[in-house]
Amino acid sequence: MKTEQSPYLDLRQIPLNALVAFEAAGRHCHMRKAAQEMFVSHSALSRHIKQLESRLNTQLFERKSNKLQLTAPGMRLLASVQAAFGELNNGLHMLNPTQVEGEVVIGTTGTIMLNWLLPVLADVQKQYPEISFKLRTLDPQQKALPSELDIALCLGCPDEPDKEVKKLYDEYYVPVCNPALLKGQTLQTVDSLLAYPLLHDGLGQWLPWFQHHQLDGRKSPHHTYFDYAYQAIEAARVGMGLALADIVEVAEDIRQGKLMQAIDSAHTEGESVYLVTHPTALMNYRTQLVLQSVINNLRERGARLCV
Repeated sequence: MKTEQSPYLDLRQIPLNALVAFEAAGRHCHMRKAAQEMFVSHSALSRHIKQLESRLNTQLFERKSNKLQLTAPGMRLLASVQAAFGELNNGLHMLNPTQVEGEVVIGTTGTIMLNWLLPVLADVQKQYPEISFKLRTLDPQQKALPSELDIALCLGCPDEPDKEVKKLYDEYYVPVCNPALLKGQTLQTVDSLLAYPLLHDGLGQWLPWFQHHQLDGRKSPHHTYFDYAYQAIEAARVGMGLALADIVEVAEDIRQGKLMQAIDSAHTEGESVYLVTHPTALMNYRTQLVLQSVINNLRERGARLCV
């Protein structure tokens, strides 16, 4: 008796090399870059893709305006393949916990690094002393990033087409100061801020903040200017005046009483923090551990996460 063949393909019918080639080509949407990553020729990579399309009886790529693009089935398959490779990667690392050992290279702005990231990394090293860190300082709104970075936390969206770039959270600015400056009493009206010295950073956030509240910040009795936000925040800690800070960056200071929110009013600026990483399928286990610690800490700080 003849058995009817299932219309669904079994994974064992799909060559693993073809799936690896498809993941690279789909991630780059560029055959040459994918071939270089896999250390194979352009023609060899193309053969893998054609073999996979033949087995699936489905077109995975198409060219539009001389650019390679995934078809709708191709996009769905890429998401599934990357998720499966990520799980496989985790499983392989779990077989050998010593693979946690190694270096994670992280890039971020000086303000993020000093105000909340370093304590997170210290906690990671207590739990996983075999992980070491290399830290690189990025400028706000920096477009091109060093290629060595495993994780980047960028103020403003960078131009990194070969990596995953996701908006992590929007900055949410509040005026803060040393509690002694206001004798521990929260101000009742926004215009009351103008009676105190203002601490400015290089991005000039006070101007749009006061414009949002229809006030002229120039009426403050004294202005001090810094290159970076972490410098203005540190000046606020020592009582030099009011700084405008992202609530995530000063959450621990407020909890410990080193800073206080000067007024309940707050204003969301247009700038956002972006997360840049290798695709999950290519991310080693120690980097995933560090990244998860960062995400968990941001949740605890009340960040409005987009991932």
